Amino acid sequence: GDEWQIEIVDSINNVGQYTSLALDGDGDSHISYYDATNRDLRYANFDGSEWQVEAAEAANWVGQYTSLALDIRGNPRISFWDETNRDLRFAFYEDGWQTGTVEATDNVGQYTSLALDSSGNPHISYWNETNRALQYASITPLTSVWSISTVDNLNNVGQHTSLALDGDGTPHISYYDETNKDLRYAYVEDSVWQTETVDSPGFVGTFTSLALDSSGYPHISY
Repeated sequence: GDEWQIEIVDSINNVGQYTSLALDGDGDSHISYYDATNRDLRYANFDGSEWQVEAAEAANWVGQYTSLALDIRGNPRISFWDETNRDLRFAFYEDGWQTGTVEATDNVGQYTSLALDSSGNPHISYWNETNRALQYASITPLTSVWSISTVDNLNNVGQHTSLALDGDGTPHISYYDETNKDLRYAYVEDSVWQTETVDSPGFVGTFTSLALDSSGYPHISY
């Protein structure tokens, strides 16, 4: 059609902050979001005729800073922040919701951004508030252990992250430098993180969103 169609997905509680949207192979919508009333992580999907909504995790105060991706079968994977324990958490659906902690060493997990590689393995960028650093986590079925690395910690950096993987599975991240009020960009080259400033007149770079074109070049809105 030529007009926007607006509808209510969930209105039972105070819900709808920190949304993340993905479309499956049939074009149906899947959304992760925060239930501020119960402090839960919520998930909604359109089954072709109506919205199905449920709690993906309800233990502790969880569900802020959600990022959603779908695997090749259309199953949801969600990264999010555990406010109670101040940890980075990950949820996935396999015959029911399963959740686990990605990192719990410091106060970590805000501003998450999730991407899946061609094998369906999750990759997450996020902020380490304790160290004021941008961090990156990934896991493969062969190890089943999250690999954690620090991407950039020269200043107070790492808020408002957005992650994308190129055709080789190489991560690219846009993020905010709070110290200099700049937009920053990071990528891996020869197994080493490379970082640079994209825009630096000051007071720019919050609320970033990154996408890669067919040649792997980054494009960032902020």
